[in-house]
Amino acid sequence: MRLPRFLPAALCIVALTAIPAFAAGTDPAEVHIERQPGEPSVSYSLEQLRQDFPQHMIETATPWSKGGEKFQYRGPRLKDIIAKNGIDGRAAVEVTAFDNYITKITNEEISTYSPILAVERACTEADRSSDGCSSGQDYKPLSLDDGGPYYIIWPLEQLPKAYVPGRNSIWVWFVVKMRAAD
Repeated sequence: MRLPRFLPAALCIVALTAIPAFAAGTDPAEVHIERQPGEPSVSYSLEQLRQDFPQHMIETATPWSKGGEKFQYRGPRLKDIIAKNGIDGRAAVEVTAFDNYITKITNEEISTYSPILAVERACTEADRSSDGCSSGQDYKPLSLDDGGPYYIIWPLEQLPKAYVPGRNSIWVWFVVKMRAAD
């Protein structure tokens, strides 16, 4: 029996896309909080982030928005998540994305600008016309195209001008892990 010609290439693509998840050591459908290096992490699913934390909205453009287009994002405040998990007393939080991108965000930045861990984006007319949102639906879970399922969103207009592009590393999409850092 001969295998279809595309099968080896398809298997390679599947294997390569799975590597970041294994490398990060986390389930990409959850956000993992590591309180101390080496300790087991606490995990939050999308529903837990919605239920366990107050939801806040930020309407903003991102450094990559086309023409300064703004969207409304909703999710818990980053400072609430780190406080609940006891990692707010350190100088910074280390954030890891699904592709193993790692950055440090200072607790001073978090306190000053109140970013959210966005889990949803407001539906637009384009979403409704493409069946991305149903009639009467106000928000939709973040897709991969939106930077989801978890995206650290900042109020761009409130950030110092020197932050763009110098500090664009604080805008982390597809967050999978956070832990205390010095």
